[in-house]
Amino acid sequence: MHLIALPPLCTNDDHGTSNNNDNQHGAVDMLAYGGGDGHIYLLPNYSNNNQKQQAVDSSSLSNDNSNNKGDMTSSKLTTPILLASYDDIPRSMAVSSDGLRLVIGFESGETRVFFYDDNDDNNEGNVDKLGVAHHPFVDVGVVDKAIDKANGDDSNDNSGDDSEDDDNGGFFTQSQEQSTTKFFHGPRSELAIRQLAFDPRSSSTTKEYYLAIGSESGDTPLRVVNVYDEETASKWFLEGEGGDVHGGAGVRSVAYSTTVTNNKSSGEEKQWLTTLGMDGKLTVWDVSSPLSLPEEWEHVHSDFVVSAKPDTGSLGSDAADKACQLVWGQVGGKSGKEVELVVLPGKTDVQVRAIPQKRSSGEEYVECFKKQQFVMDLERGHKDTIVVMAFEPVGSNGGGGGASRKVVTAARDGKLLLWELTCDEEDDDDDSKSVVVVGGSLVKELSMVRGTAARYIK
Repeated sequence: MHLIALPPLCTNDDHGTSNNNDNQHGAVDMLAYGGGDGHIYLLPNYSNNNQKQQAVDSSSLSNDNSNNKGDMTSSKLTTPILLASYDDIPRSMAVSSDGLRLVIGFESGETRVFFYDDNDDNNEGNVDKLGVAHHPFVDVGVVDKAIDKANGDDSNDNSGDDSEDDDNGGFFTQSQEQSTTKFFHGPRSELAIRQLAFDPRSSSTTKEYYLAIGSESGDTPLRVVNVYDEETASKWFLEGEGGDVHGGAGVRSVAYSTTVTNNKSSGEEKQWLTTLGMDGKLTVWDVSSPLSLPEEWEHVHSDFVVSAKPDTGSLGSDAADKACQLVWGQVGGKSGKEVELVVLPGKTDVQVRAIPQKRSSGEEYVECFKKQQFVMDLERGHKDTIVVMAFEPVGSNGGGGGASRKVVTAARDGKLLLWELTCDEEDDDDDSKSVVVVGGSLVKELSMVRGTAARYIK
């Protein structure tokens, strides 16, 4: 099962920042998907809506069927809500940073692109009965029924109805707002879609929403396509190169770096796309050229030492195989700079690639991608290969020079470990580039109990 954040729409180009300053519109919903039943669930988040967080006596909820909005607590809406159902199984979802494009990739290799350019700027048209706005993908009719049920009034609840409207994406109990949802069919692969990722530079202003598509198909393991509309989505990039570089193997993971300025004087920015083959091959693509010049994107590096276990695809891979994905993050170096790292699955220790900070030329520029670097703890670390990783959010520990970043890893041994990474830069003899040296240590083992938050094991 996978989770994806589904924020309200952002109508400016300051990605991730909404024009709407009303606190009730600041909540971020989550979607859960990836099981074997084709369902997509909504995990609504009302944590930023202070007016709805007031705890009330449970008896007043059970006895009051008047739908008193002020009596609703956030805890009453934490149960997943069945939002959509498909005959096909969703395997990956991606949403652009402004929320205006949402793409679903399916087991069959199909992709569906939902677009929301014609919606109200601040989502006023998709507000539930508590006054909280949701992304247009969310059917507020279904949310309202969940609210009624939490208040003890579920007489009109039919959210479990098995009927579905294929023209509207298989949504249950269509509301008036959801019935106008618009989508088109994106590129289709011969085999299952494994991961989707939007280029972080995507923007409604330029009408460029470039999406990387990784699939199990050996013929078309990688495609990058502009999903602004149906016409732009008919032209694909890096398809031939992806097939050649991955040598007939599919791609299980695609991930973009954040934009990094490597040359302060020229303002040059580098953007990387990384792909992880089903055979364990890491591939790095330089996609720094503007989105208007995708023909200039190129392959710059590959190696085969990433994953200890090949992925056999939908017919034979297990849940851990399907969970193996690349993750990008940042670590504060001693010089005060933020160094970008990509952490990789497939070993018993945190496996890292670091981005060089000084401009060089040709293959030398990606020298650090070849240097495997690990954070090792033989005594307390994982006993089997890591499959899932997550960075702490940048800035959550105050940021600044010398600040380390934490990474959580989960492995086939069932352990959940918290690591703290550090980094430094060392100039080589000719001072043409710098090598990022990554170190760190295991901080804690975490215990996850179903239905509770993670806790430290001392």
